Amino acid sequence: MKRAVLSYTRLALGLLDVTKGLTMHRTRSLLVGAVTLATVVLSTTGVQIASTAVAHAAGCDTWYGPGGGTSGATSGLWGVSSNWSTGVIPATPDNVCITEPGTYTVTLAPWSLGTADPNSAGSNVNSLTLGATSGAQTLDIAGQASISNSNETVNNVFLNMASSSMINSNGTVILDSTAGGTSAGGAPPSGGSATLSGGPLLSYGHVETQVEDTFSGAGTFLSLYGFTNETGASLSVSTGTLTEGEVNTSSATNEGTVTVATGASLVVTPNTFSTTTFTNQSSVVNDGSITVSGATWAQSAGSITGNAVLLQSAATLADAAGPAQFIQNYGSATITGTIASGQTVTVLGEPFNYGGETYYSSTASLGGAQLVNDGNLILEATGTGATSGGSVYLTDGAVLNNGTITAEVLDPSWSIHPQVPISNRHGGTISVTGGPFIQDSGTATTNDGHVTVGPGATYVLAQGSSFANKSDGTTILQIASATHYGTFGLTGPCCAGPGVYSAGGTMAPALIGSYKPPANKEFQVFALEGGSFKGKFTTTGRNFSADYSHHSSNPAFVGAIYAASRPRPRVVSVSTVQDKVVVVLSCPAGGAACSAARFTVTVTEHLTRGRITALFATSRTSKATSTTKHVVVATGAASLSAGSAKSLTVVVNRAGLALLSKFKSFPAVVTVISGGKTIRRVIIVLHRPVKKK
Repeated sequence: MKRAVLSYTRLALGLLDVTKGLTMHRTRSLLVGAVTLATVVLSTTGVQIASTAVAHAAGCDTWYGPGGGTSGATSGLWGVSSNWSTGVIPATPDNVCITEPGTYTVTLAPWSLGTADPNSAGSNVNSLTLGATSGAQTLDIAGQASISNSNETVNNVFLNMASSSMINSNGTVILDSTAGGTSAGGAPPSGGSATLSGGPLLSYGHVETQVEDTFSGAGTFLSLYGFTNETGASLSVSTGTLTEGEVNTSSATNEGTVTVATGASLVVTPNTFSTTTFTNQSSVVNDGSITVSGATWAQSAGSITGNAVLLQSAATLADAAGPAQFIQNYGSATITGTIASGQTVTVLGEPFNYGGETYYSSTASLGGAQLVNDGNLILEATGTGATSGGSVYLTDGAVLNNGTITAEVLDPSWSIHPQVPISNRHGGTISVTGGPFIQDSGTATTNDGHVTVGPGATYVLAQGSSFANKSDGTTILQIASATHYGTFGLTGPCCAGPGVYSAGGTMAPALIGSYKPPANKEFQVFALEGGSFKGKFTTTGRNFSADYSHHSSNPAFVGAIYAASRPRPRVVSVSTVQDKVVVVLSCPAGGAACSAARFTVTVTEHLTRGRITALFATSRTSKATSTTKHVVVATGAASLSAGSAKSLTVVVNRAGLALLSKFKSFPAVVTVISGGKTIRRVIIVLHRPVKKK
């Protein structure tokens, strides 16, 4: 019976028998997608069989190889009728089984098919089952040159499976874009592309891709309705540089291992009529290059080691868990879910081309949802000058930051625009280094963590945007010199209103490098250029105080004044309650936190022949003699923020209690010291506690 090989033209019309199911090791629902040149909608359902048997379809055309299986299956060419159990080369209605025990290779190459259609060098079958209970069975899909009836060179080969198919644990598919074969006009023979399409395909074995002929520009392709790389299975991009859609499927799920070797590349991209998702739940080792272009990478578990996965041209990262690195470096991309602890996601502002025009920016959309960052989010405006690099935009959503956000501008030609609300939680940090960080879309940032603005960097609030430094929040403004320090720019050019900074919590100017300003040097850290500064900080950093007196100056600003030392606290009162000492301290408001205070309570013993005969309230600094001894009977310490007060109550120690037991009461000296100086010395009287009846 004459069998015709379906062309990709017929495949585009969807004229495939897709109703047959394939028995599998376990039940699985596989998604529906589209092949490279067509949109074909289908439904498949898997069923279970005993796990001790090799899964295969009923009514198989089984591979025997040369010799007809009389001495076991052997290696040979797909396109030889006598190599198959039916005596006919498999075609559209057939279920193909390469399941005979033994170690052998079946080669599917265009010059072995005898096809009359130069544009259809391949085979269409209903299903494929590859892998026996023993040995190693290999299907080599080899893209090689051949001569058609019109003396044109055929460079591509494919195997298309209309229904669900399986690679068992001993099976290996090699997608081989290889040189060799024949060619027209005496030209050197060249290779061609190798494609595995249709499906869906469940793999417990191995899929390997390799490119040996890079001159022809051919590549290797998985164009499947669904592909699952099961636990223990592997997908290996082993040789060559694969850049033409090596994974082009509706749904690829990795539960095993995916490896991209040095010099090789894996491209996840849809065709014109479909969408593509690669879901990683296990291990990806990227020693080469992985690019996601117009498709979705779902990082749901597992890990990515080696090089970062590149996100380009409308790619989507659906993030959830697992250590990994991602870089968006071309056009726009969407980032959703959670950037997990141990992950780094970088958005690089670089030029991209669209419609023949060059645009100098990268946009990361958050897909209208809240992005949770528990790892590292880096926003980097790259390049030098106005013709390289670009700005970075963060749009359409919100950010909840528990990790680290780093914003870096390498050239003042560019800027970073966080056009989304940001909630910087306890433990979260935002670091702005170099250039402008412009919040200009009427969005709000709330800070309960740390926000650092480095020297030369400016955090700009414009167009109704706001920044609220909460009670637990700290705004750190780094100062490297008298003119080089981090600032906030509060502007109101037009049209949505002024930018607003609401003070609270802590402002902590920080000296970096070896710079030490002179005493009373003021830094204009909040520039009021049409914007609004509200409230006051609860505390300021060491040796600094806030200056709110220049709201109406020209230029208007809120400053940070450097002092040579911190202010000392004030001793409000010193009193006693029986055997307790009560010291009340306060720190002036509106400035820096006070230096720490500590106090000691001492008594001087008068000794006669080594026995205590009297107690005196004498300064501990006075010189002791053979007849006197200074004894510390209580201590305390406190640190105070600006505008705060504290009451410290301490009970006398064992030595003091022993003296009270002997003498019932005695005078003592309370000495309060702060900043290396005594700020109060008071005589008090301690009493033995009265027992309650």
